[in-house]
Order: sequence, then C-alpha cells, then structure tokens
Amino acid sequence: MNLKISLAQLHVILGRPENNLNRAIEMIHDASKQGSQVILFPELWTTGYDLENCPHYVEMNRQIHSSLADLAKEANIWIGGSQITGWEGYFRNTLILHNPTEDEPVEYSKLHLFGLMHEEMFLSPGEKPVAANLPWSKTGLAICYDLRFASLFAAYAQDGCPLTLLSAEWPVQRIQHWDILTQARAIEFQMFFAAVNAVGKTGDATYGGRSIILSPWGDILAQGSSTEEDLITTTIELDLVNEVRSHMSVLQDRRRDIFPEADIK
Repeated sequence: MNLKISLAQLHVILGRPENNLNRAIEMIHDASKQGSQVILFPELWTTGYDLENCPHYVEMNRQIHSSLADLAKEANIWIGGSQITGWEGYFRNTLILHNPTEDEPVEYSKLHLFGLMHEEMFLSPGEKPVAANLPWSKTGLAICYDLRFASLFAAYAQDGCPLTLLSAEWPVQRIQHWDILTQARAIEFQMFFAAVNAVGKTGDATYGGRSIILSPWGDILAQGSSTEEDLITTTIELDLVNEVRSHMSVLQDRRRDIFPEADIK
C-alpha cells in the first residue's frame, strides 16, 4: 500500500496558540491539495515549550482539538502533532492524531521525560507505547526525546509496525544527533521513519528543522530545511518493509533468550 505523508515543519511562536493554529490550517490545506493522507506537526506545536504555564493552555488546546477534528473531516486528512493535555493539575505531552472519519482521535503520551529540561517537574510520563491500527498499517507513535531510546522502536518493530511517526522540538545545537538517530532507527528496525521538527527561534531555544522521511534501508526520501518553515511531502510504499525484513532477517535473528525486553507481548 502507498501512503502520502506531509511533515509540517513549523516555526512555533511561544505562547501564541491562535497564531500557530492559523499557520497550521494553511499547511493542512496545502497538504490536502497535494493529496496527502496524513500531516504531522512538531512537538508542542500549539504553544511551544512553555511548561510553567501548562494550566493556562489546557483549555485552549481542547478548543484547538475540536477545530482540528472538524478540519480533518473537511480536508479528508489525518492531522497529528503533540500538545499539552491534562486535567486538575495533571499534565502530559500528548501526540494527538485526528481521524477524518471518526470522532475519537488516537493519542500517545510521551514516555521519556527530558531530564535536562526538567520536564518531570511539570509533566507526567505516558504509560505505554501506542502502535495504532490505522487504515494504511499499524503505526508507532513517538515524541522527541523518545528518539534516544531504541527499546521503544524495537517494540514497535516486533509488533509489526512498518512505520513510526515522531513529533519533535529538537534544538539546533544537537541536530547532528537528530540526523544520526533518525537514520539509525529506520535502519536497525527496518521501518519507514517520519520525523517532524520545529524550526527557528521559539522563546530562548532555536530548533534545527531537518524534518525527515526515511526508508527501511535508511535512505532519505525527503528532508526539510535547517532554517525555514517547510511542508515536506512524499509517498512511501509500505510493502517495501516486508521485502526488506525478508531479505535481511534482523528482527528474527534477535537473541530473545538474552534480550526478552525487546519483545512486545
């Protein structure tokens, strides 16, 4: 099966959900006109990394959820990206994937909180990986810092996912790590890997862009600018994953007797 994906490499304006939403709507319509079946936005794309004000944003994001749910149906496209969610002082960084045919979105909350930025002071971690059963295939979901933890993607590969979608705000000073790790995850777990990053300066941080879509061989199929907003779109052939995994049986050859934690039950 073929899947057309758009990555919306957005310059997120800190604390301005309305501005970010307006720009996102333009990109959604552009992706829909190109025939994309799914569009993915960066981590915390509605607000930026303003965790101290989580309570202020939760209700705003609920209203945005409602708008995106309607827009997904109108534009006939899956719309994803991570946002602050929560209730009664309990907050999470959640990737929400809005469905163009149903009311219930798919949700994944970030499992690995970034100690360097003290995320644990403001957010609660997610409870489990999410391999979502989507119309094109089972699809793994991840957020930013998760990229550094190979066991998450091993679980998705063992669960049969030919594709992982990742939303990030990855800073420019570590963009080399981004380039290497996204390619490594595609190669070692023999899957398509679509990872969207923010770009430009948001608050005190500057993000490095270079949003990327990789084949299960690790080939770069499409990549965004390092400095500019971009809508990166390409079509992937999901059946290629079975060919790659049959040709080189990495997942079957894993020593599960020694590394049982790599299995998904």
